[in-house]
Amino acid sequence: MYLELIDEELKDIYTNYNKPFYVYISLTNYCNANCVFCDVRQNECKKNNTDVKKLIDELAELGVKYIHFTGGGEPFVNDDIFEYLEYCTKKNIKINVITNGLNLNEDKIKMLSKFNMCNIFFSIDSHNKKIHNELRRTEKLWEKATDNINLIKKYMPNVKIILNHVLNRKNIDDFDKFINMKKNVNFDYINPIIIKDCEFLFPTEVQIENYNKNLKNYQDLAIQNNIKFLCKNINFFNSEINTNGDRKEKINLKCVVPNYCAFIDCPTGNVYPCDCSIHRDRELYNIGNLANQTFKEIWNGEKKKKLSKLLLEGKLNCKLKCDECNCLFSEKYFESR
Repeated sequence: MYLELIDEELKDIYTNYNKPFYVYISLTNYCNANCVFCDVRQNECKKNNTDVKKLIDELAELGVKYIHFTGGGEPFVNDDIFEYLEYCTKKNIKINVITNGLNLNEDKIKMLSKFNMCNIFFSIDSHNKKIHNELRRTEKLWEKATDNINLIKKYMPNVKIILNHVLNRKNIDDFDKFINMKKNVNFDYINPIIIKDCEFLFPTEVQIENYNKNLKNYQDLAIQNNIKFLCKNINFFNSEINTNGDRKEKINLKCVVPNYCAFIDCPTGNVYPCDCSIHRDRELYNIGNLANQTFKEIWNGEKKKKLSKLLLEGKLNCKLKCDECNCLFSEKYFESR
């Protein structure tokens, strides 16, 4: 979850312990890109097998404030998403969505402007279109995505645009140029993410040393360009990180995210505690299936309770690869106690 992008006060969020607040919905495992560091194409179940409107009804009844349509695959490969966005809007649920930007166009962006959109995440991995398109193995993707970002700001100036930026060997040397891309691409935040489980693209020791030397410069450039980092801490790389992205500094992390959040994989119907656990051991982190139970039953079920307890006690290794935003959510929770 992204505290920087949530309107509610922290005290109001944290007092609703063990009530779903922020739910990710992955509609499909189809994708029109073929990213070097993504394994989505290995998923056997591809298309949506879940009654999404029925699911949204249940989430609304449970008091969910945000639905985040995410990958899996690319949410906009099927225009059914516009029906779901309209339905969320009718239910007064706030909407976040992530996209690679390829399937959007001006007409679709005009449609989006009618809905309860709060934040749109774009996956952009370089200021250099050649590098981005090669990493995503999709021609003209950078050009299409950046054009659509500017169109969104034209029709929805109050919607925040966040660039998910996977830091890796191909782009880390030019992070300053990526920040300065704001001059031509109208975004609001950068969400730097360490590349995980992809050793051949992990930055070299020299690259990490240079990145660490320039941390203040990156912060200053962000201020100059009137943008923010989604988490203020971008000091990811130290001697305690390995080439698979494990960060040993998180060894004592105790996680409360599953007490506020869930990730629903519509192709399989499986439910997971968060957007990070879907990328880990899927058998271990699977807390139920919508073909057999309602979401409410899964949320209140024994498997979810047991897994939440293990995460709260810091006993599971997913914390070593946890994204900074989720770590921050838990850290702030314990600071508020």
